Amino acid sequence: MALFGKKKDENKPEEKNAPNSINSKEMDIILQARQEEEEERKARIAEREAEQEEYRNAIAEDMTRAAEAAADVISMFPATDGNERFFMLVDANVYTDPVNEGDEIVTGYLRGKIRKGQEIRVFSGLDDLNRVTVNAIRNDDRELIDEACNEKVELELSKGDFKDPESPDEEKESRVRNFSILTNLPAKEGMNDGIRLPAMLCEFSRYQGDQEFFGQLMNAAMKTEFIVPAKVTGVSGNQKRVAFAGLQSKDKGGKLMLPAFSSMKAFEKQKAMLTKTGGFNDGINMDFAQLCGIARDENHGGCVVDPLGPVIFSLPKPVLDTAVNTIQFRYLFGENKTAEILKPAPREAEKPSPKLKEFNVLNLVPGGESNYIQDAVKKYGGSHADISKIYVVMIVAVEFPQDKAYVCIVDCPKEKFDMNCKGLEKVIRPYMRTIRNIQFRPYDKEQFGGEFTERYPWTYNKLSF
Repeated sequence: MALFGKKKDENKPEEKNAPNSINSKEMDIILQARQEEEEERKARIAEREAEQEEYRNAIAEDMTRAAEAAADVISMFPATDGNERFFMLVDANVYTDPVNEGDEIVTGYLRGKIRKGQEIRVFSGLDDLNRVTVNAIRNDDRELIDEACNEKVELELSKGDFKDPESPDEEKESRVRNFSILTNLPAKEGMNDGIRLPAMLCEFSRYQGDQEFFGQLMNAAMKTEFIVPAKVTGVSGNQKRVAFAGLQSKDKGGKLMLPAFSSMKAFEKQKAMLTKTGGFNDGINMDFAQLCGIARDENHGGCVVDPLGPVIFSLPKPVLDTAVNTIQFRYLFGENKTAEILKPAPREAEKPSPKLKEFNVLNLVPGGESNYIQDAVKKYGGSHADISKIYVVMIVAVEFPQDKAYVCIVDCPKEKFDMNCKGLEKVIRPYMRTIRNIQFRPYDKEQFGGEFTERYPWTYNKLSF
């Protein structure tokens, strides 16, 4: 009998690995794997949070840029009626019960200041403008307020002068389309100076990926009268040479881009800068079709709208090539037989205005823009067999000498008058710089008799040899 413990059983197999040792090693491996998985999970969370933070920062930067651009645009349209200027891009229609039955509620981010009860205008797609009244304003918390400034709002708008729906389907449609522009800019100013395009460009960074927005943006571009910087120099006599500025394309070896401004106000604001960059400080008015004609020639690869800001909008040649083949382009600048429902109602020939007696009638002053206008008129008359004569004179108001206009008197068949007025205005308008208004009158032998023709010689006469 042993004194200390049991005698070892030599027939029992020896335990080579203790259970506690096995568990410890496996647990270390499991814990290590779990720790790595947890670290990966935390890294993914941190990455998502960083992406979300980057997205929030990008949105904040977009909003800041949009606000700065909007303030710049608004500054070009100072108020004269006691109301601060504003515009708003409609981003949605709200289908809730309005305060007044028949009203429509729209949302958007307000740029500038608006108050309840204001009469405002709606620029929307094919419709030039409509007038409505702001019957209610709600802030982002949907609280009714009397005025708002530079914030997200819901505006309740009256029916205004929108036409009544002609079918049940039209009754279901919103009167104010998405991406319409609302503004309190006076109608004449808003139409002539083109508030719609620069207002939409202020919101471009937020909506550029939306096809409906881009379609409305191109619609606005097609309806804008652009100012193209040019350098006009003398060659010999009364002849002038016109050179257009060019911006270097981002693509190496790419063609120059034609700069254009979305309004005369934008052009005038940057005129001092244009003088320093080669003297391209003469502005030539062009509609979208004329702009495309130059921006798509062999020397240019497209155009850049508002190249000095507040928002730069590039229209490369492929985009312009597509634009000129759209129904909208042909509707605005040429007859499109496949879209009869879009054709505007024919305009009646204007009758001689009795106001002509309140003006002094003058011959054009030789030189300057007058020579360009006369050359354009002669060229147009020579290419249209239905035109016999064209007179171009200038009228100056007796009491207000600053009130001037060109008057173009056209001798052609009555059914051709409207078409020729449009054609003549298109070729004359680019050269109208000192006088911005033009009127058209049909030639009437009784009204424009021998005395008139003696004092004011014809500008173009097909019977002259």
